[in-house]
Amino acid sequence: MIPRLTARGLLVLGSASLTILVGALHAAPPLVGLGGLVLAALSAAYIIFYPTAVLLRRKKIELSWWVPPGDQPGGALAADRPFQLHIAFRNHGARTLRVLHTRVLSGSALATDEDVPATVGAGKQVEVLTTVRPQAAGYQVLHGAALVLGDALGLFDVEAYFPNPIAVKVFPRQLPADSRAVRPTAGAPHEQVGLHRVRRRGLAGELRELREHSHGDPFKFIAWKATARRGKLMVRDLENEIVATHMLVLDLGATMRGTPGRGPLDWAIDAAAAMARAALDGGDRVGLVSWDTRIYNELRPGSGHHHWLQLVDRLLDVQCVVDEDLTDITPGELVAAVARYLAHQEAFDARVRIAPPLDDARWQSIQAGPDGQLYDLGAMNRTIAKLLTVMGGSERKGLAPAWWWSRVHLAADGDPQLAPLRLFCRLRGIEIAYRRDHELSRRATGFARAVERAVSEGRPDSVVIISDLAGLLEDEATTLRALARARRAAGSVIAVTPTRWRFAPPARTSPGSRVREVMTAELREQLDATRRLLARHGVRVIEAGPGDHPAGMFARTRGGRRVA
Repeated sequence: MIPRLTARGLLVLGSASLTILVGALHAAPPLVGLGGLVLAALSAAYIIFYPTAVLLRRKKIELSWWVPPGDQPGGALAADRPFQLHIAFRNHGARTLRVLHTRVLSGSALATDEDVPATVGAGKQVEVLTTVRPQAAGYQVLHGAALVLGDALGLFDVEAYFPNPIAVKVFPRQLPADSRAVRPTAGAPHEQVGLHRVRRRGLAGELRELREHSHGDPFKFIAWKATARRGKLMVRDLENEIVATHMLVLDLGATMRGTPGRGPLDWAIDAAAAMARAALDGGDRVGLVSWDTRIYNELRPGSGHHHWLQLVDRLLDVQCVVDEDLTDITPGELVAAVARYLAHQEAFDARVRIAPPLDDARWQSIQAGPDGQLYDLGAMNRTIAKLLTVMGGSERKGLAPAWWWSRVHLAADGDPQLAPLRLFCRLRGIEIAYRRDHELSRRATGFARAVERAVSEGRPDSVVIISDLAGLLEDEATTLRALARARRAAGSVIAVTPTRWRFAPPARTSPGSRVREVMTAELREQLDATRRLLARHGVRVIEAGPGDHPAGMFARTRGGRRVA
């Protein structure tokens, strides 16, 4: 932490040096003296400001922050709804400190204001506010803040980083939805009756209406008293309250991902949460299965507000994938990324300065990074174990779901020493690139397993597949078997498809527009082929875009076809 010249300080230094040079060339002692006087004043200002760096080294200034409850029900934070971050500066030194800038370091899904100035007097505490705009739902982490402190004249500044990780849980956007969007025509009687009323054959139920007898009505439904009064055959129309079961099958593949907060997956999470909330408010039961090349997570059907919170946790989990087979990072890159994070956040250096002999047993716990740097993997795991123990005392019971602490999927030949590192990445918000390339037909296999799991327990009244349907044509036989199983077991099967070209950013140049047109045509052709395949097997396909809501989406359909 050494003070440095600001742009104004460099201008003063350059002007003074130029004045001395010009005075020396023209033998003008007044110019040389003036330049020397400015340099002396600049040096004096540096000496006066230098104790600020000493205070930082001695940790005489502290930073703490917290997030107040949001404006959503229950104090929740939601995507696209800015919230306030309270930052408190505490000065334990004997001189006033001027904070010029406060840059909050966070994940890519959180946007923060960088310019948060403050003046902290000696022995005082000052609290400032900054706005944080969550762009996507998920578990986000504010890692720390980089402060720039300067002098009164703006000639020097010094930068210091304060690691202070804090996790926030951002709920999906509140899209309008209607439980009638996936209302079934039949259901199951249940001890907890729902709000759906359907006509059912049988003698049990509440009277809906009396109507004239029509061809095919059973004689046991004839209302004989009403028939005697009116002189013509009248029948009773009964209805029952039922509880319907809905299964959401969510695709979390690479083609569903895009700009944070603006990709098809973000819309899919918001839509799934909205449809589940509407169905649960109607007394129904909702379950979830998420998939890519395999089933990622699942939640058995349930009801109630607590079940909705569990379902939201599963939805947010698809934004924090760290499993080995679904991420695109080598072991060396993973170790190097975690080592850099530990160096900045925990002041722990895991680098191996001197390589041990080739026959040394320590090589079993040493990993080489992508640049050839060696890292002590054993020491990193011990440090991470201590950090996880500390984190487990508070965050495990709060923001982090319980299954995060034990479920990290490794490949069959994966190194078990890397599992704690991947778990640490999930809990500390270290982003890992998602894998985009998979073996042929793996997507169709994952889709088939997800659909089979969705209908494996009981007979759901509706199965809603939220996917861009990419990769399902790679193995048509597997896809068709899964669809046939779903059609036999479920009352209805609906595919909601967020079309990728509608989520792509707009083109800014003429060549970009042509490229966009070509890619859109190709994507539309692939989607049309998959839609025809699903339509032949009775699956209704609904296209969706960023501006579509679950309530209006289903209302614009008639008989399985989209109505313009």
